[in-house]
Amino acid sequence: MPERGFFITFEGIDGSGKSSQARRLAARLSREGYLVAEATDPGTTALGERIRGLLLERSGGGPPEPWAEVALFLAARVQLLRELIEPGLATGAVVISDRYLDSTLAYQGSGRGLDQDALLQLHRVAGAGLLPDLTLLLDLPVEAAQRRFAAALPLDRMEAEPTAYHERVRQGYLALAQRFSQRIVVLPANPPAEELAESCWGVARERLAARRVV
Repeated sequence: MPERGFFITFEGIDGSGKSSQARRLAARLSREGYLVAEATDPGTTALGERIRGLLLERSGGGPPEPWAEVALFLAARVQLLRELIEPGLATGAVVISDRYLDSTLAYQGSGRGLDQDALLQLHRVAGAGLLPDLTLLLDLPVEAAQRRFAAALPLDRMEAEPTAYHERVRQGYLALAQRFSQRIVVLPANPPAEELAESCWGVARERLAARRVV
């Protein structure tokens, strides 16, 4: 049987650069000889892509209720786990996901005011309680992040939320980093992309090396 793989997630507020850094780390790991599987949450699977469209489009109707929003994210996440994350880990791959469970805890928990423990319990009941081995949280002040994603108009529904909402999300992420300090590593996201990529690589390399000697 192959050795179980390693699950890495990238988190951060919109505009933090996590999607770009997730791709960079995947490419670096591939060059170093690792088997790598990449995912986007929500997305990647056929169901996930359809749900992503529903969640991010700015329609004329009102926004979904917070628990309805959670249910949509959870449906996409369960599908992603079954189709890609769990099979990838079973084959020994390093699975890298752009967003995962911590996004729900920050955006719907801290941002919308839902109870985080209830959100975690819901994920466990739905069979989505798997936690990452390592989470790289790219932290950036909200004003700086907004300047970044404002350059890529039009904004999606989440990006268009008020500044106060994004600040609650950021503070929620930082609180999660304290709560789950063994797996969440906070990296300032304001250095140049190449420098930040080296920091992400350094942390991932160290954790992967530690796994081999345990």
